[in-house]
Amino acid sequence: MTIGGDPDRHRSRLAGLAAVGDEGYLLLASGRVEDFGRKRFRQPTTQKTCHSNRAMGYDPPAVRRRIYPFVVVSAIGLVILTSTLLVLSNPSAGSLRSLSLGLRAAASSPPRLDNQTHLYVLDGWGGVHPVGASRPLTTSASWPTRDIAFSLALFPDGSGGYVMDGWGGLHPVGSAPAVDSHVYWPGWIGAREIVMAPWSSSLNPAGYLLDADGGIHPFGGATPVTGNAIWQSKGIARALVLTPDSTPQSVSGYTLDGYGGVHAFGGARPVVGAAHWSDDVARGVVLTDGLNGLFVQGYTLDYSGGIHPFGGARAVQISAHWPDQDMADSLVAWTAAPAGSPGGWVLDRHGDVHAWGSAPAVAPSKTWPGWDIARGLAGAGSGGGSTERTILDAQPISDGWGTYYNQRDMRWASASVGAATFPVWQIGCLLSDLAMVYSHFGFRSVTPGTIAAHTEWFNGNGAIFNSALKVPGHTTVIVENPDLAWIQAQVAAGHPVVVGMNLPTGSTHFVTLTGLNGASDFWTDDPWEQNAMHVTFSGDWVTRGPIYEAIAFI
Repeated sequence: MTIGGDPDRHRSRLAGLAAVGDEGYLLLASGRVEDFGRKRFRQPTTQKTCHSNRAMGYDPPAVRRRIYPFVVVSAIGLVILTSTLLVLSNPSAGSLRSLSLGLRAAASSPPRLDNQTHLYVLDGWGGVHPVGASRPLTTSASWPTRDIAFSLALFPDGSGGYVMDGWGGLHPVGSAPAVDSHVYWPGWIGAREIVMAPWSSSLNPAGYLLDADGGIHPFGGATPVTGNAIWQSKGIARALVLTPDSTPQSVSGYTLDGYGGVHAFGGARPVVGAAHWSDDVARGVVLTDGLNGLFVQGYTLDYSGGIHPFGGARAVQISAHWPDQDMADSLVAWTAAPAGSPGGWVLDRHGDVHAWGSAPAVAPSKTWPGWDIARGLAGAGSGGGSTERTILDAQPISDGWGTYYNQRDMRWASASVGAATFPVWQIGCLLSDLAMVYSHFGFRSVTPGTIAAHTEWFNGNGAIFNSALKVPGHTTVIVENPDLAWIQAQVAAGHPVVVGMNLPTGSTHFVTLTGLNGASDFWTDDPWEQNAMHVTFSGDWVTRGPIYEAIAFI
């Protein structure tokens, strides 16, 4: 582990907290004595700001779907008129049906593989898990302590593909060779999704990477695309799909924004009739074979599992729905669906796979109840991806040491810290640690929510006063720049120790050390990472850094 500062500077300096009711004195490691309970405006504070390790999170309120009938009807009428004029002016076209709108593969293309037996779920740690009768695929990367694998895409033959990490790196799966995405954002978790080109294979691994602002980046020999929508610094790009008749010389497709907009690029025809929302709730888009030959047809997925047709596609039945919850992760269309009867599957954030339309039910090989860790559903010739939510489902877990509390738990995540405007999920790491310490000493009714409600414990910016770092019947010891031996001695004696760290991003974060894990590691309760009860302190966590402060409760 890493300890910041001079290891001998505070070796013999302890801080004691003695309190009677709401008044008392705090002896800091520097030797300064501060009173609390009488002159709160002079109370010392410790900077307590927790780090959000995601470039973009989306947790919209419940919203109603917005449909604009006049606009949709007018747009459809315009497309019909334009298409009719094109046919009349070109007798060789034969019929309106011949206007495939760039959505159908050429007649000479080989038939598409049935992706029902080439379907896989990606987890945030990099694992790729077969669904139904799909055979296992080998992987080349994993991140056991980081939720950073964001997207999975496969070749049309289903033999392999790539896992994309949040920084833009690509990692081979199955038969895929190593490729360079030609983008890398070490300071921005901005990669959103990848798709493989319709002509791609292990010998020609061409594909495209979508970034959070709408940029589309070719890799594996794919040609650049033109005309794609860009949302600079907004981070609202959600999904990317290519038209199946795209060729190495002419690539077209669509991007989906978080509000439901479907945007054409590369000369693809415009989409009409897509659902739009006033908040960021769109999660996926697929194209289907249209029956009318006039419109680009397909479906968009919303965060609650609703599947919305566009371009005249028929309405479909869904098998799962989570009203007003952000649970739906990604959407795949069934490539072997009967003509005129589309279907496919939706992945939820726990890893369950739900059939829609004509698709048969399939069973995932692994699920994660209580976790938001399923990151993408991909079938042969398709891709999918997502990022972790900011606000998490309730995580009511505990062990013999005490109750675990996560600052992003939906039960208190949005509550204000004291009188500040900052919510618990954003700056509530230390108060969540304090609640865990309370639970260790038997005060099970204390939660991050009840601590945040004590307005007198925080300054106007949400920083907690040192005087609030107390548990009835126990002494608080605060040491700045502690050495490893001092921390180990406190933990070995059975004392909970909360440590503050300086993160590489410039923010700070606090975790609770609950026990020794060998000679140089600790068991840790981390209030930011999901279900992070009794995890190691060591490891490639984004919430670790040099320790600048230790708070022991004796």
